[in-house]
Amino acid sequence: MSKFPIDTGIAGKAMIATGTVGTPNGIPAWPFENQTGTYGNFLNSSVLWCGVGGTINVIPSGTSISSLKVGVKGQDIVFKVLTAGTNYSSGTTFPTTDSNPSQSSSPNIRVELTVAAGGIVNDIEIKDGGSGYNVGDIITVIETGRPGGSTDCTFQILKLERGIPTADESIAVKVQAGQYLPIAIDYITSITTITEADIIICK
Repeated sequence: MSKFPIDTGIAGKAMIATGTVGTPNGIPAWPFENQTGTYGNFLNSSVLWCGVGGTINVIPSGTSISSLKVGVKGQDIVFKVLTAGTNYSSGTTFPTTDSNPSQSSSPNIRVELTVAAGGIVNDIEIKDGGSGYNVGDIITVIETGRPGGSTDCTFQILKLERGIPTADESIAVKVQAGQYLPIAIDYITSITTITEADIIICK
């Protein structure tokens, strides 16, 4: 959250929406929140003013889908290996399944394994954190083509982080010319009969 309060009457900061419409990427769009010089489309509780009428698809502020931290490797803080499994391969990214599939959504967690003799897993690295998971979910690593009698590698999620939402989480808001959107938003996913140049992002 920005330290600047939301007020649709007065904007302390403003910028044109050029380059901010599209698939959420989690990278801040505001220069004062992003010192890298590479700007994304995360608007972090901004309000929008639109100069023409049309439809703006937005993701409201605070919308997120829980995911596993990418890059984590062999840590009992974020996940705990339950069964090491057998006959797995090293150096390849594998998909997984969730013990609670009704909650998780695409993309699923993907992992890379380090294995010992017999394909027994001795280390797991998270390559894609997936989305929509819960603490306590048990994840099974899938590798097709293993011989019959192989046992599966499973691990349990102990800690999650705020994930980047998908465009499926967006809502369509119809606006009139010269109108502020009535909600604070984190992303603009698409626009209809409006151009990026017609939108001013405010804080």
